Amino acid sequence: MDTEKDKKFYPDYLVEVLFVVLAIAMATAILAMSFPKEMGRRISFSAAFRPRPEWFFLWFFEILRYFPGNFAFIGAVVLPIIFIVTLAMIPFIDDGKNGRIKAAAAIGFIYFVFILFTILPALDY
Repeated sequence: MDTEKDKKFYPDYLVEVLFVVLAIAMATAILAMSFPKEMGRRISFSAAFRPRPEWFFLWFFEILRYFPGNFAFIGAVVLPIIFIVTLAMIPFIDDGKNGRIKAAAAIGFIYFVFILFTILPALDY
């Protein structure tokens, strides 16, 4: 008589599975309490406050640094709209008559702008 055939999901396998799940949860909780990590950044109250945007607005923040004063409209409105419109027009640029040259040029332009947006935050001066 084979004991594997006599086992049913409920309660035999269910008890085994719940035991393993609880053992892993307890081990994780014990390890987490044994080696706690700090959450967030350390704040220095003596340093000057320097506001920084979140990572998804860094490119926008850096563009605005290059267009101060009256030219802020160009960096805040015109350039992002040109970028978004160029991204939206990529499928319509190449009609297939001239091969893939137009699409390659458009994609190259987008790569250039993407690299520019990634490098600008690194030039924090």
